[in-house]
Amino acid sequence: MERNIKCKPNNLCMIIFMLCLSVRFVEYFLIETDKTAIGENVLHKVVGIILLALVLKKINLTWGDIGFQKNGFVSGILKGLLLGSVCFAVSFGLELGILALQGNPAYLEIYISSFSLTGSQIKNTDFVFFLLCVLFNIINVWMEEGVFRGLFLKTLSETKPFIQ
Repeated sequence: MERNIKCKPNNLCMIIFMLCLSVRFVEYFLIETDKTAIGENVLHKVVGIILLALVLKKINLTWGDIGFQKNGFVSGILKGLLLGSVCFAVSFGLELGILALQGNPAYLEIYISSFSLTGSQIKNTDFVFFLLCVLFNIINVWMEEGVFRGLFLKTLSETKPFIQ
C-alpha cells in the first residue's frame, strides 16, 4: 500500500506535537480537569489517540506498523501491572524497613490522590478510583507510545538514517 504523506515527516511530527501541546494547555489552564472528580488530565491524551488514529489512516499506516500488536495485548498490560506492583512492593517495603530501623514508626496508606497544578489534593480510597487510575495510565501509555515511540520514529526513520 502506498504511503500518502503530503508534507515532510519533520513537519508532520511538529504539527502533531503542536496540536497535542495546544490541547494540553487548553485542558490544564481552561478546562482544568485536574480539579474535577476525575482528578486527572486525561482529555489531551484521548484527543492525542484520536489524532493518531486519523493520521495513521491518512498516511496508510496501521497500528501494527507503529508497534501495537493484537496478540498479547492483554497479557502485556497484565505483565506491566505485575512488574509495577512488584517494584512498588519492594520499594515501599525497603522504605518501611529503613524507617522502622531508624525508630520512626511508619504505616502504609493506600489511596489515589489527584494531581493538580494548583496543589489541591483529594484522597480517594474507593475501588473505582483505583480502576480509573489504571485506565488513565493505559490511555496515557497508548497515546505517548503511539505518537512518540511509534508514529514519530516510524516516519522520521524513513528520512533520517541515524534513527534506524
